[in-house]
Amino acid sequence: MPYLRDVLGELGDGAMDLVFAPVCVSCDRPIPTTEKDRLVCRLCWVKCRTLPHPRCERCWAPVPAHEDPRPKCRTCGDWPQAVRAIRAAFVMGPEVKGICHALKYRGWEGAADPMAQRMSEMSWPRDVEDEVRLVVPVPTSAARLRERGYNQAALLATAFAKKMGWTASPDVLARTRQSKTQTALHPGERKANVARAFSVPAERAAELQGEHVMLVDDVWTTGATALACSQALLDAGARVVSVATFARVIPELER
Repeated sequence: MPYLRDVLGELGDGAMDLVFAPVCVSCDRPIPTTEKDRLVCRLCWVKCRTLPHPRCERCWAPVPAHEDPRPKCRTCGDWPQAVRAIRAAFVMGPEVKGICHALKYRGWEGAADPMAQRMSEMSWPRDVEDEVRLVVPVPTSAARLRERGYNQAALLATAFAKKMGWTASPDVLARTRQSKTQTALHPGERKANVARAFSVPAERAAELQGEHVMLVDDVWTTGATALACSQALLDAGARVVSVATFARVIPELER
């Protein structure tokens, strides 16, 4: 019977391919039906760039070759010590942007799984791997949730937690007020825009006590949103927060 199920499953997949041929959500080119990944083509994945070396061991920000980020990295040196490690699977570029937009704006919820797979392949300090049990997504506003029907960070967090063997808690962190979109704001404006915009409901705070929490979002731009969320988690009782994203914007490389 298992053999029969496999054969029927392959026949079903073949029939679907005839009607809905797989197309890459990033470049819109056809994907061969022999490929396991039916959402992003192999070429686009190859073009996705990881963060360059040398980079800060804590925040993975690129560091000029002549600089030593220790004892104080110019990117993360002033952050709270309880923010332990920041990781992003890829640098923001055309292919990475296409994948992120497919998940965030075009309704391709299934893209969260291959994105989370790449995030699960990132390396972490040993203490992060040993201590993290809880994964929390950056929350979206009620208006954006109604508009999109889902929170892309929550989809990523759930898939990422499953691949890492951790537990996703999508409702631990809440957005307490509506803020403007961060897209067109400068770094200082971004920080002010999300100040005190997040909190932990009183009934959920017990889950955080003494925990090393992994915060998940799709994109790290200036870090304003992630750091505001991290502070809310720490204020509610979390001991340490680390952050994982799929993409990171690095203006120096874009220029």
